[in-house]
Formats: sequence, C-alpha cells, structure tokens
Amino acid sequence: MISSSSSNQSKQRTGKFRTVFILLFALAVFLLIANILLSFFTPKEIEINTSEIPSDEINSLFLKSVSEFYLDDGLLQKIKSPKKKEDSLTHSYRLTLPYDVPIPVFLHSIFGNFTGKNVSISSLEMILNKKSLLEISSGKKQKFYTEIFQDTSIHRDNGSIAFALTDYENLSEVELKKLLEIPESFAFLLQPKNKSTEFTKTILEARKEYIVEITVSSPNSEFTLAEKFPFVRNKLAVNSLLRYYPRNTFFFVHPLSSLLSSNMFEKVRKEFTKRKYALYSSNSFTNLSEVKDNEVETRFYGEIEKLKKAKIILMLLPADYFYTSFDKIKNIKKKGIRFVLPSTAVIQLKGK
Repeated sequence: MISSSSSNQSKQRTGKFRTVFILLFALAVFLLIANILLSFFTPKEIEINTSEIPSDEINSLFLKSVSEFYLDDGLLQKIKSPKKKEDSLTHSYRLTLPYDVPIPVFLHSIFGNFTGKNVSISSLEMILNKKSLLEISSGKKQKFYTEIFQDTSIHRDNGSIAFALTDYENLSEVELKKLLEIPESFAFLLQPKNKSTEFTKTILEARKEYIVEITVSSPNSEFTLAEKFPFVRNKLAVNSLLRYYPRNTFFFVHPLSSLLSSNMFEKVRKEFTKRKYALYSSNSFTNLSEVKDNEVETRFYGEIEKLKKAKIILMLLPADYFYTSFDKIKNIKKKGIRFVLPSTAVIQLKGK
C-alpha cells in the first residue's frame, strides 16, 4: 500500500512539473511574439540633419520673407554688427515695416521659411508693437541679426479690392459655415427669393454684407421687375424688395435682364433713388462669376496685376473658388492691397 501511494505522489509531482513547464514555455512564446510585434510598431529614430547652415543661406531665406511682402528697398538697411566678438555674424540689418505689416505677421513668415532648417531663432520684443530684435544661430554660432521697427506713419496703397460672392448654394453647409467664419470683408450676391431672405440674417450675424441682384425672372413674383409689367406692378416689386432686404443700400440688375435696356429702367431706378437706394448693372463691375472654371484663377490674378495706387475694384467671384482658394487669395495683401467692404467700393466707384 505504501509503495502504491508513493507511486501516485510521484506521478502527481511529475504532472505538476509538466504543467508548469508548459505554462513557462507558452509565456516565453508569448513574450517572443510580443517583442516581434513591438519592433514593428515602435517608432524608429529618424536621423535629423544637424549640419551647420551657412550664414549666406540664412540671409537668403530672410530676404525671401522681405520680398514676399513687396517691401520697398529703402525699408531694409545694412548696419554694422552690434556684436563684434561674433566673427560668424556676417549679416546685420535694420528693417522698417509699414502700417499694414505688423511685426508678428512678418515674424510668422520668417519662422515658416526656416521650417526644417537646423537653426535657432530668437525674437525679443523690445518695445510693444514697435521694436523687436531677431537673431538666428546655427551650429551654436550666431549668424544673423536684425532690428525690426514698426512705423505706423508709412501707409502703403497698392489698390483696394472688394469681393461679392455668387452661387453660394454650390457650397455644402459645412463649407458655408467656414466661409462665414473667414475674418475678412465680403458680400454675398443674392437672388431675390424666400430662401435668400432667410439667409440675410445669417450673413448679418457674421458681420458680412449682401447685395441683391434682380434677374430675368424670380421664383417669387412679388420680387419680379420686368419691361412688360405696368409701372404700378414694378413699383410694388420695388417696395417688396426694400421690405425684405432692408439692410441692402444698393441693388444690381443682371446684364441679361430686359429691364436694363428698356425705357422702364430709368423709371424703376428713380423709385429706388427716392427711397435712398441705388440701382446698378452688375456688368459694370469686374465680373468673374460667369467665367469658365479653368479660367477663373488666371483672370483673377490678371485683374490683381492691374491694380495701382488709389485704385479700387469690386469683383464678382464664385463662392466656391473664393472658399477653396482663400489661403492663396489673402496673400495678395502682402503686396499692400487692402480688402474693403463692397458697399465702400460701390460708393467710391460710382462717385467718380
């Protein structure tokens, strides 16, 4: 009996050792697989170019920012190095920025042009919004120094532009919401119908403007002006337009409207004038709303090139182009071109 009991205990111990061995083996296999998987998902150390950037390259990138803002040559002057012990400091300037180029905006351009470069950039504001020091080093050597001044008495005037956006219905709700959040002045060109009367509230809440364009026909007969209508009928339409679009101080007439070339046009215009509203042909402004999609950009920048000092244009532009290209469009402000309210542009253009 004792022998049998001893044999059973031995078998039990052997079974326990086998179980422990299997568990340890399984754990080892699990750890091996986990280690292999981690090797795939663990980020590899990326080799960064730590080579020293030559001072001439740093100078070239700085001058690139100056050229992007179309600053006059006289605003940038070379000065003697204020740190004589720094033999590597070979480029020192004094830069004066005009009123329309704030120091932070210019510095933002500098940082953008040096993205990915092995440099250390230091910007120290000496006088709030008036003077900053810019220093750039590479390879632990100071290589560039600039004193930046803001002169609010220097006002560049390379022309002004106002935007009136057409066909806003082509944008999605998300796109339209983002468009309204753009912190620039522009107007929507609306067709007189119930949907657009509701949209005017949204426009005004976003601090934008709207212009109503009288077309060949309107889905709402009460807004329709036509050559064939009796004068009384057209007069009632004028009253309806002014009642539903009270914040609109001027109206456009579509160039294809028969009203524009008829004898009735002057009578209708007088009705608007009596109520201190103006009536213009939308074709008398820079109209790119009906240009082919692949030609809009070429025509747009062609018009920008024509802008000169003290000149102002009101441009009718498709809303989808303005929305998708705005990051590029806003860069024209670097040239000293101002964005103004469409109402301002209309008043100045028609006052000439």
